[in-house]
Amino acid sequence: MSQVTSGGYRRWWILGAVLIVVALAAIPVAGVAHHMISKAGGRTTTATDADGTERTVFWRDYPGIAGVDPQEVLAGPTPEEGYAAGNAMVAEIKEALSEEFGLEWAMTDAQARSNPFHGPTQNYFGGHSLLTNVNGPESQSTSVPQSWADKQRVLSLMEGITRKYGFGAPTIESPETWPAEDRVRNLGGLTPDKQVIVDGTALGPAGQWLSFRFQDLSKDTDGTFEERLRPPEGSPWQLNTVALSYGANGLLPAENRQEFEARLEPFRGLTPPEPLES
Repeated sequence: MSQVTSGGYRRWWILGAVLIVVALAAIPVAGVAHHMISKAGGRTTTATDADGTERTVFWRDYPGIAGVDPQEVLAGPTPEEGYAAGNAMVAEIKEALSEEFGLEWAMTDAQARSNPFHGPTQNYFGGHSLLTNVNGPESQSTSVPQSWADKQRVLSLMEGITRKYGFGAPTIESPETWPAEDRVRNLGGLTPDKQVIVDGTALGPAGQWLSFRFQDLSKDTDGTFEERLRPPEGSPWQLNTVALSYGANGLLPAENRQEFEARLEPFRGLTPPEPLES
């Protein structure tokens, strides 16, 4: 099968800063060329089947989302299952951090009642998928370990738990490409041990993630961040905190599984084009 994929190359970031490029399982192909089409039309691929028949595949009809292997989606949890397991993972991390550092946790009733499911998601090829986005509420501790050694211990405890749930190690976002003045202005320092804000993710299968953030005003040398981050009076949001939240870029609802498999057929063996900018 040969294919001609349309669309220019663009950088696409998931979770704001984490680049995820996961190719579909590909059948050997030849004769690949790229050309631009309008965003309104989405991405297309012209594929030649084994019998010589040419067909145009419109990626706006792709049932998954760019950057997530559809086989992981099919093998992964439903949104409800993912959310339940994600909540259990967050709860286990909170318990471990409370035991080690004496942390206490704040969460509003409004957060607990908010709907974590949003779908269908866009597929980043000019159409909509059959998947549901999951965004769990953020848990915030009422204090934060201040030394870098203690923060590293937090990450180590987190990793021991994320691995149990099939997630990778927590990874700190490291914006080395930012100018130094931007890192100082936005994060509070040039290196994580000096930063007011240190955040990152632990990535799981099927586009799932655990987000974490250290917010430590003891590193705020001139009071800039305290002024910027101070919540309104009566707000439950914490100034000094370890924040945790679970989410997924797109999980497959049980009721959409049959349609997902049917809509996936025209795309099997094709290498996905570069995603459109959202």
